[in-house]
Amino acid sequence: MRSRRAVLGLGGALCLSGCLGVVPFRPRAYDEAVRVEAVDVTFTRDGSGALTLKLQVRNPSSDAATLTRVDFDLRVDGRRVATGEQVLGVPLDGQGEVPLEVRFPLAVARGGNRPETGSHAVRLEGGVVLRFGGSERRAPFRDARALDIAWMPGGESSPAP
Repeated sequence: MRSRRAVLGLGGALCLSGCLGVVPFRPRAYDEAVRVEAVDVTFTRDGSGALTLKLQVRNPSSDAATLTRVDFDLRVDGRRVATGEQVLGVPLDGQGEVPLEVRFPLAVARGGNRPETGSHAVRLEGGVVLRFGGSERRAPFRDARALDIAWMPGGESSPAP
């Protein structure tokens, strides 16, 4: 009889630890939480530009979270073009999904652009940070695609102030 109680007690403890939700049992849950839906990169002759991301973010936890920031590293034709971060405050229900569109203004030195009409290999890596109470978890994303970009920066650019 004693061993039966111990097993029941252990089962209850496992349920409680799994029901807390902050850290899913699947270790790769955060690796699968963000899907890149669309990427757009533009630069103009005056040195301004923009990176627009459309993401689908899923909360892998049963606890509500807040999307606190998005960071990125952008490479075009193998060359780093920009890195940046944007602070957010988007609520996300437990096990919920939300579409997220983020626009990063980019700036390059005047005269640093050159006409290169055509298709360019664009590689994007980044992450979305989810806050659960006092703890944060980063859900990474990656995307590679070919985009038509009419003007390219001559050197490394940065987010516009």
